[in-house]
Amino acid sequence: MPGHDNQTLQSLLAVRQEHERRAERALGVALALRARAEAEAARLTADLEAARLTLAARRREDVGGDARASDALGRQRFLERLAGDVEARLAATRAFEAQTLAPARAAEDTARTGHLRARQRREVVARVLERRAAAARREADRREEAAADDRPSAGPRHAR
Repeated sequence: MPGHDNQTLQSLLAVRQEHERRAERALGVALALRARAEAEAARLTADLEAARLTLAARRREDVGGDARASDALGRQRFLERLAGDVEARLAATRAFEAQTLAPARAAEDTARTGHLRARQRREVVARVLERRAAAARREADRREEAAADDRPSAGPRHAR
């Protein structure tokens, strides 16, 4: 029942093609999520660097020697708030990387692996079908040659 086997393989190929399409869509979603996560991580990192630069610049500012104690205390509190802001941004960046960016990267890797496996599984079935089709063509060619060899030639026949 070679025809039945080919029908089964064609059905299996259709299923594998659908799995590959689904895996491709899942990979596209994972890539988009990772891209958004990477963009947000870059934004958070830029904000953190800006806060660090602001803090460093404010620390370098010359207060002047004739500042009152209350002014010095206010300045110190201001710098502490800036330092606290830097620490908060650092914590937010680290939390985002751990809770959002790392899972997005892992999801992309998983989706990429799933897509690769789905494609390989489809290709296996497609190759089997191609080999069977090639074998069927070779067999048809052989039969045609054999039939041509069995036909009487058009030339004159000699009676004995």
